[in-house]
Amino acid sequence: MLVLFLLVLLAGGFFFEMIRKVVYPRKEVAIQQLWEELEKEEWFQALMANPHARDWILSDKENGLLKDPYYVRKIIDKEVHRDIFIHYIKDKTKQ
Repeated sequence: MLVLFLLVLLAGGFFFEMIRKVVYPRKEVAIQQLWEELEKEEWFQALMANPHARDWILSDKENGLLKDPYYVRKIIDKEVHRDIFIHYIKDKTKQ
């Protein structure tokens, strides 16, 4: 009896999750578009002019901070996040 009850709960959860995915689909952010938007920014172009910073930024695109679309959006939109990112890159490229 208990097993049947747990099976019904599991099936109900499965159907609830399927309905939720249909009704409230998660929007996928295109990271390529965000990178293109980021590359148009003047401050980003100034960072990319430094060859050491450029290498670090390109590696971050593959497996770092710039891989996360929400973080890239924050860098573009909010000055605080932008300043922190610039400081982060400058610290990483100090010689």
